[in-house]
Amino acid sequence: MTETKVRTNVWRCANHLFNVDRLHPLVMGILNVTPDSFSDGGTHNGLEDAVAWAHRMRDEGAHIIDVGGESTRPGFDERGVSLEEERRRVLPVVERLVNEGFIVSVDTSKPEMMNDVASLGVHILNDIRGFEMPGAMEAAARTECGLVVMHRSMSTDYHDVVAEVEAYLQDRQRLLEDLGVSKDRICWDPGFGFGKTVEQNYMLLGATARFVASGQPYLMGLSRKSSIGVATGHTKPTDRVTGSVAGALIAVQEGAQVVRVHDCRETTDAIAVWRATEEACGRR
Repeated sequence: MTETKVRTNVWRCANHLFNVDRLHPLVMGILNVTPDSFSDGGTHNGLEDAVAWAHRMRDEGAHIIDVGGESTRPGFDERGVSLEEERRRVLPVVERLVNEGFIVSVDTSKPEMMNDVASLGVHILNDIRGFEMPGAMEAAARTECGLVVMHRSMSTDYHDVVAEVEAYLQDRQRLLEDLGVSKDRICWDPGFGFGKTVEQNYMLLGATARFVASGQPYLMGLSRKSSIGVATGHTKPTDRVTGSVAGALIAVQEGAQVVRVHDCRETTDAIAVWRATEEACGRR
């Protein structure tokens, strides 16, 4: 018997409730407070520079600011930065943004950081490791934050990449729900660019509608990544803006409710044109 999926119409993120509306996808602006991120490392390291960039992204249409203190560029050190260094980079920025009324996500895998940022009023925990670090799932469950569960792999050896990524996300969700996390807090991310070949990445993008049919909020994060560069022929991440916007728009057209991007104005402009077309044609 085929399991009936019940669609989650909201994404509950601490004290903020997002309506998950096909015509009004959420734009998550990337704020890297790192010296070595692949696209913008070192650009927003200082507190005032980081806060100013967050204001600019919000002015350009970002609904959420995703703060990351650990680079996950290609070839990054799996050991990551120390807890003390991540705290030094992230906590002052997060505290300012929360106090200034931003909806804030923090990109972290460390349970201690999850506890720290939740106590500061962060709305979303975004974990590229799928809450697999010891204690991370339990720490996340104790908060009221929205949770972005991402798939990643150390190998590109898949029999069926779409089915295997879907099964992984279903399994992580089940474990979170067993710890008391309500399903309306959980958002899926297939991990475009993390342990996939170029072809596999585009297979996942093409399968967006299948993932959305799970009923969970669904995030696509492909901004400026190397697979965009392969398709467009651009080796510099900053030259991949147009391709990134195209990819985000494809995801939105296929039903993704969240796109994680560097280029907020360009992305929101593209979504606005698509939305105007959908509304003019009576499509909801």
